[in-house]
Amino acid sequence: MATPAPDLLARVGELNGPDSPFVFRAENGRIVGSWDIAHVRYIALLGAGQIDEEYSIEVALDPETSTYEVHEQQTSSELKGGFTAGGGFHLSGGTSTFRGSQTRRSRGFVVGTHVSTPQGSGISAEWSFDTDRIKQPLYAFLDQNGWTKKKGFFGRLFGG
Repeated sequence: MATPAPDLLARVGELNGPDSPFVFRAENGRIVGSWDIAHVRYIALLGAGQIDEEYSIEVALDPETSTYEVHEQQTSSELKGGFTAGGGFHLSGGTSTFRGSQTRRSRGFVVGTHVSTPQGSGISAEWSFDTDRIKQPLYAFLDQNGWTKKKGFFGRLFGG
């Protein structure tokens, strides 16, 4: 028998560890996990920039069937500017957002004369991201409490 949704939501904090780069919370009857992957500002010899990456996973619970649906979103943005070899100035940037199920691993780093992150300042910063790292404890928590993932169209069609 599945843990009732209100009790499950009250226990979401159990997913948060002191060394975890992400945090889970109960919000409007859902479980929301968020990971601020990178929040970096840097100054290099001939320019400067900013890198932001964020990921969120949201679990919508269906208490009648003890099933859940998952919605994921990742947003990345970068802004950089500086001087060109010819003495000019350039400024470029962009933002991308991906919504949908994903499996992703990535690593990044930046080096400059001054680099700042929410954790502090220095001359370099590095970060890594792995969707399994945030999903595995969440799915294990839901499974241990008797909740199952709602089948998609093909799962219902073919009984998978």
